[in-house]
Amino acid sequence: MVGHYELETNNPALDALRLASVAAWRIKMVLVGLDLRASAKRPSPVVVLDDDAQTVYFGAIGQDSELLDLLEIHQPELIAIGAPLGLPTGLCCLETSCSCNIAGTQKKGRQLELELSRMGISCFFTNKKSIISKLIYRGVGLNQQLSAAGYHVIEVYPHASKVILFGDKAPPKNSAGSIAFMRERLSSLVQGLEDHLGRMDRNGCDAVLNAYTALLHSRERTDMLGSPDEGLLVLPGLPR
Repeated sequence: MVGHYELETNNPALDALRLASVAAWRIKMVLVGLDLRASAKRPSPVVVLDDDAQTVYFGAIGQDSELLDLLEIHQPELIAIGAPLGLPTGLCCLETSCSCNIAGTQKKGRQLELELSRMGISCFFTNKKSIISKLIYRGVGLNQQLSAAGYHVIEVYPHASKVILFGDKAPPKNSAGSIAFMRERLSSLVQGLEDHLGRMDRNGCDAVLNAYTALLHSRERTDMLGSPDEGLLVLPGLPR
């Protein structure tokens, strides 16, 4: 028929090839948001979105190997991890017994953390006195492992994403109304969350924020803080 693409022919092998080609063309880009916990004994929520902001998966992982299995299934374009993924220049570790020191006159943390602080956004600094050293070690190790496997990984910070997206309207994370607020606001940005409200505690909401920040990054609607040497932090686009 003129002007009409007929998928089926009299050749079964050719029909199968055409069907596979159409199916591949329809595959959407997939993005992952991970709210990493310091210990594998505590579940780390994972959210997978497609490029239409539709929820593809909402769950949790324990061991890093479980995340690798999940990534093998979904083959994401981008993985956004809510944890420090690098050390300040000059540090090889966070051990006080080691002689390594942060380079330069500023000894507080990474450049991206200093920039966050100047923006009025609170954060943990990456240094030898950090109270989240176990999380930092896990984040750095996971970043290296995923990057070596060929995945594109970005560092995100859900608190900063929340402040930028929702401003002063967002209640403090540990306040009574925080979860209800985040569920409502995130459901207006991401489709399909109504089926996962039971998983949307504080950490689950952070995983959604991380995945949504990855989506914005894929659409070139983000800004970055920090330096390539220490790591870049991806944020929703800042007001101009």
